[in-house]
Amino acid sequence: MVRLFSKKFIYFSIFLLIFSPLINISFSLYFINAEENNLFNNVRISNAYLDVNLSILPDIDYTSLNDAWYRPKIEMLIITPDNQSFIDAVKPLMEWKNEKGVKTIILSNFSSYYGVDDAERIRNMIKWYYERENIRWVLLAGDAQNDIIPIRKVYNPDALRYGQGRTETVGGEYLKPTDYYYADLDGTWNSDGDEYWGEAPQDNSYGLDEISWDPEVYVGRFPASNANELGIMVNKTLKYETNPEIGDWMNRMLLAGGISDTTFQAPPDGEDESRLTTYIWQNYVASEMNFTHLWRSTYYTPPDPKEPLTAASFKREINNSYSTVIFAGHGSPWVYADRVGTIYTNGDAKEIENTGNPSLIYADACSTASYDFNDNSIGEYLIKRQNAGAIGYIGGLRVTWYYLDDTSLGAVNRGNAKYFWEEFFINKKFQQGRALYDSKTSYINSEYYTTGIMIGDLLTQGATYLDFERKQLLTYCLLGDPEVDVYTDIPKPVLNPFTENIYEGQLVSIYIKDIDSNIIPYARVHLEASDGKYHTAYADENGLASFRLPAQENEFYNVTITGHNLIKSHFNFTTLPDDISPQLIGVVHNPENPSTSVNITFTAETHDNYSGIESTFIILSKSNFTTWLCYGSYNGIEENKEVFVINSKKLIPGEYSYLFAARDYANNTIIFQDSIFNLLIPAPLLDYIFIASFIIVIAVVGISVFALYKGLKKFSRVAKEI
Repeated sequence: MVRLFSKKFIYFSIFLLIFSPLINISFSLYFINAEENNLFNNVRISNAYLDVNLSILPDIDYTSLNDAWYRPKIEMLIITPDNQSFIDAVKPLMEWKNEKGVKTIILSNFSSYYGVDDAERIRNMIKWYYERENIRWVLLAGDAQNDIIPIRKVYNPDALRYGQGRTETVGGEYLKPTDYYYADLDGTWNSDGDEYWGEAPQDNSYGLDEISWDPEVYVGRFPASNANELGIMVNKTLKYETNPEIGDWMNRMLLAGGISDTTFQAPPDGEDESRLTTYIWQNYVASEMNFTHLWRSTYYTPPDPKEPLTAASFKREINNSYSTVIFAGHGSPWVYADRVGTIYTNGDAKEIENTGNPSLIYADACSTASYDFNDNSIGEYLIKRQNAGAIGYIGGLRVTWYYLDDTSLGAVNRGNAKYFWEEFFINKKFQQGRALYDSKTSYINSEYYTTGIMIGDLLTQGATYLDFERKQLLTYCLLGDPEVDVYTDIPKPVLNPFTENIYEGQLVSIYIKDIDSNIIPYARVHLEASDGKYHTAYADENGLASFRLPAQENEFYNVTITGHNLIKSHFNFTTLPDDISPQLIGVVHNPENPSTSVNITFTAETHDNYSGIESTFIILSKSNFTTWLCYGSYNGIEENKEVFVINSKKLIPGEYSYLFAARDYANNTIIFQDSIFNLLIPAPLLDYIFIASFIIVIAVVGISVFALYKGLKKFSRVAKEI
């Protein structure tokens, strides 16, 4: 009898070991679901009709929207020396920028920022504002000579090897100037602990790759030695933007290509720069502007139209007024030239006669804009010429480079020039600073840099560790306001985009077109209200501008629209009240047969013709809405979607009802109580196993207890007999 009892005990123990994991899993599932159920909160029900209190929904967060209107970000910095006459000279330009919607401030207190010198302090000041605001544009209002607004000098050894251009020797090596330092805010410019502008290390090792080559801001400079010169450049810029001399010059480009080298080769070796100027007018200019092409060459003969390039013809044409100009050839601070001879001098530039019609001038040549040491360079004379000369001048501060046989026009000087005009014309980057700095990025991402191109018989690839490539990227800088939009046609007024009703809180989407219905990419839409709030929206490359209005009815807005080839145009509108609730089109849930093991996805389609949907909610209950769960989905400030996907957590088994709620940006909220939806979540198979196993356990325990009891009685009787 003792043996029988022992076997039963062993069998019972084995049974418990087999089924205990199922018991544990079932109990764990039960407690997890019980905890989930605690997320439910109370709502009100009245007389069997659901009276769900709207306070169960979270409030609209208007903070980001209101910040965009009452605390707009700064877009432009004008940096001057700490000199009141300089500050006063640039104030009219700051006021105009703010009027058209480019929020601009003047900074002169850079000495309060950290840095080893003023250049680093200025860069750190720009970086501080860039990280906290929306800085796109930086105008350095002061000459680099005498460090009125200093320029950064960067290590580069090419002058030691080639001996061209002005250089400064430090530690046996050479430093080169660039304003790119103020545009690239990510690079350390000091990877190995030795400043580029400090003592050269003994092994000539510098952190050459610590320039990011992807600039964060667009930089230009007014090289003013005094407040009078600064005022001349400010006034010329203001007239150009606000009251230009309207004429055909706005739709004309001058291209001049000289001879870089007199070497004759067959096939042609590419030293004739008229190959470059021909490519530019054929691929970029012909569809946009009228043009004049001046040329001379040794081998390459460009197609018509063309005219001979001479000193007389170039001077005559540039005096005749063009919106844009490119010269390709050789240069120095004082001349444009080619292998044949001088084409244009700084004396010619000082007396240029394009009065009222200043040009954007790109000089594909050496050192024509050496504004850090020479006030008499062609670039400085042209940008400082009163109401004439250049509105913007892009040129090299030092020596620039070209390859023999670069017929693909992809490397160094030719590549830089090609990508600049591609950004300008093809990618519609008509703001001169943007075109320049984006073209540097395009050059870095070009085939020449990524995989290499054939130059002559050699596959040649660019790299930023090559001294001449670094110099090339750094030396081309802008004299002029980087934010100026350059004309390619006679400007026209804007077609009124506000012809339909506009409601409080609405996401307004409009296409900016001129009166001839031409789409205007990147146009600027600036809105101001009577209480002082204002906002600027920019159109995309397709002319589409979007902005969300504050939820304020009967608000009057003045609108100023400016942009490429546009006459500043003014409009206004008043917001209408939105007191109409959103509509529900339909709701479905997925999967159709949900379970406890998956999240449920609700897809709701809504509609609102006025301020637009701000958010949608699913209110879910398994107790006739005495308790509930609420899940939401939201539109962003610049979103206007009407189909929303709402995800729930995993739910415990049971029968559920759910309601849908929608809210617009004017805070009209509706819970669609006439549309109560139902879903069933069955208990998982594990629950049934738990119940069955629990019954079996009880039965086995009962039988075992009974058998144990009987066994003990018999054991007791046997023991007595013994």
